[in-house]
Amino acid sequence: MNEEEKNWRNRFFELAERAYARGRYAFTDFLSPAEIGYLYAAEREISYAGVRLWGGFEGAERQIARFGNCDYEEAFPVAVLKISPANAKFAEELTHRDYLGSLLGLGIERSTLGDIRLSGEGALLYCLERIASFVEENLARVRHTDVKVSRAEGREPERAEKRSEVHFLSSPRADCAAAAVFSLSRAEAGKYFDAERVFVNGRLCARPSRELNEGDSVTVRGKGRFVFAEILGESRKGRLRVRVERDAGT
Repeated sequence: MNEEEKNWRNRFFELAERAYARGRYAFTDFLSPAEIGYLYAAEREISYAGVRLWGGFEGAERQIARFGNCDYEEAFPVAVLKISPANAKFAEELTHRDYLGSLLGLGIERSTLGDIRLSGEGALLYCLERIASFVEENLARVRHTDVKVSRAEGREPERAEKRSEVHFLSSPRADCAAAAVFSLSRAEAGKYFDAERVFVNGRLCARPSRELNEGDSVTVRGKGRFVFAEILGESRKGRLRVRVERDAGT
């Protein structure tokens, strides 16, 4: 167990005990996939307090942990902001990295930001409620595009734009899929597993040989995320023909 994981486990134990002792919910900020992995590793020891994850929509990569089994309900402190070009005619084609870079450029801590979902009209930002007004008032430009920010509550969550890709794999192993999707050799992909940078459905995946099932979500820190959507069949040479989905603009 590395020092980072030890610190996070101590933090989770502290929040679990606080929620249990006071009978009130306790929340983290947004957790990265690696930090969620640390939470899962400690899950059995803190289950007495009650733990739930939520990132603002089903399938969110970055999520908040809520500790507590209370006799009342308290919403997660997630705000949803719509970021749109001020003038669509002069808007650039912006990526997830562009939006994130501009937000961090405001001095915002990464832990206060959840997922950024691209759409045809701009992006939806999931963030902590406590910084939402600051973002509304201060985010005026993303890259070279002037933008406007408004609250998005009351509207149905938009589906992130996806792009489908077809790859040919020797097997449905996690390392085979990661290598194909991110244009790596099997040896290069294996290094991400060794470094504990691969997560399947939010949980650390230490085995490159793990076979993926249709619908599994795979995150490789430093490279991106994809969904192992479906197996389409076999080629004449016996290789699996699979379809994966990735967020557009990443």
